[in-house]
Amino acid sequence: MRMAEVEDHDTPRACAACGRPLPPAKLSAKGLPIGRPRTRCEECAHPKAARQRRSLDASGPCRHAAEATIEALRAAGHLVPADSSRVAGLLAAATAVDSDPLNAALLREHRQAEVALRLSGASVQEIDAYSSLIARLDQSGGDS
Repeated sequence: MRMAEVEDHDTPRACAACGRPLPPAKLSAKGLPIGRPRTRCEECAHPKAARQRRSLDASGPCRHAAEATIEALRAAGHLVPADSSRVAGLLAAATAVDSDPLNAALLREHRQAEVALRLSGASVQEIDAYSSLIARLDQSGGDS
């Protein structure tokens, strides 16, 4: 009986949902399969995770805008090599917003990353002007 089980797990298997080939089952030291045999491929078993992986590979409008902002700041001489982590943070936040544009927390993180990058090469006067603008917007409820 055990030989039949091993032979069944040695035959090529396909995903029950899409028909793609499944990887061979992992075998123990005795040659018996470990765990329950898979019936679905990774994308069919975890469709939400697969969608998120695909969406993170894509470059959407927010990512394109972030790249344009970075290029404009570089051209103006506002970025130095020490800003590379801020640049990476803005690009990561923009990619995350493109994958889930209705997530308010991601939008907030993206805005904060952009502000941090824009103000990284700013003078004290520019930072003060930005702070006073934000304070006025907060007081008026954003209607100004």
